[in-house]
Amino acid sequence: MQDDQSRLASWRTNCTGKEEGNETVCHTDFFNGMKVEVRSDEDGFQGSWFAAVIVGAAGNNKYLVEYETLKTDDGSQFLREEQDASYIRPVPPTIQRMYPFSRLEAVDVWYSEGWWIGYISQILDNWNYIVYFRTTNEEMVFNHTDLRPHQEWVGGQWLSAGKEHLAV
Repeated sequence: MQDDQSRLASWRTNCTGKEEGNETVCHTDFFNGMKVEVRSDEDGFQGSWFAAVIVGAAGNNKYLVEYETLKTDDGSQFLREEQDASYIRPVPPTIQRMYPFSRLEAVDVWYSEGWWIGYISQILDNWNYIVYFRTTNEEMVFNHTDLRPHQEWVGGQWLSAGKEHLAV
């Protein structure tokens, strides 16, 4: 198994001098067999990311992905679908979190077969937290083992999120 540093080195990101708004345009070159996460914007799934593997290029900046947790309607095999590259990102590097999360810290929560972006709204006993989900305006209780620090894939690199001011 590759460590995070060699995995990061295997990603190829091309940045052009063109700018969209105030940001430099960067595109990740995905390759067959690469483990990725795919964003969903379907109703009820906004803000979620699902583990997948690149199965092939589909042209027009699209890729065929096979999900690692989502199955077809009959449950017989893992779901495959074509996705635009803008909905795909490399798997974030693992950050071992041996200390508690802080109130208002951005986290990814393992829930319903995917990672959902949320914010710590309250710290409970025994490494449990109430997490607020902005996309659904809901709060739910999760254990520390179901959380990871939230990271954003921006300009071809991972950035840690930290705290954000919320009206919770």
